[in-house]
Amino acid sequence: MPQMTLYAPDITCDHCIATIKTAATGIEGVRFIAGDPDARSFRLDVPSGAALDALAVALADEGYPLGGPEDAPSGGGMAVPMASMPSNVTMLPMAGAKPAFVPTYRPQASPAGADVVYSCPCGSTTEVFHYDRSRTEQAPHACCNHQVLVAPDAAARLRAIDGYQVIDVQTVTMPWGQPMEAAMAIAR
Repeated sequence: MPQMTLYAPDITCDHCIATIKTAATGIEGVRFIAGDPDARSFRLDVPSGAALDALAVALADEGYPLGGPEDAPSGGGMAVPMASMPSNVTMLPMAGAKPAFVPTYRPQASPAGADVVYSCPCGSTTEVFHYDRSRTEQAPHACCNHQVLVAPDAAARLRAIDGYQVIDVQTVTMPWGQPMEAAMAIAR
């Protein structure tokens, strides 16, 4: 089961976390792991996109609608969005030199999960990575000699593709509030 950290901006105390735990465990297959009222976040196992959708409805009914990492208090361990990036994209530190090109990602809800429109060094600004929440493994999307993957382990999976080097890793907030790793690799 995929583990995820979710955020709810209305969390203020341990009682809020207890209410969220009760709501989460009422959804079939969802397992509550931990909650942090200071970070306004909680971690759980969610077996499917349908379970996540049901969880979002249940939490909203309890007064805890889901938000994104930007709803966490500052200093909560999340990277701060760069001013030039869309508000739902957070840069992660990269080892080595800063790449000359930094892609942008714009997740949009789709019937299967999300369509993540991204920019590519070739100049294209309309490439689309289709994230399907019913699949446990996402397939990379290719544009020119680049591979893009949006998944919890995106950078590691792209590094495993022979002949490719990862040039950028970011955190993108999906339409349902889950932070997700977005990585781009280039053919060597």
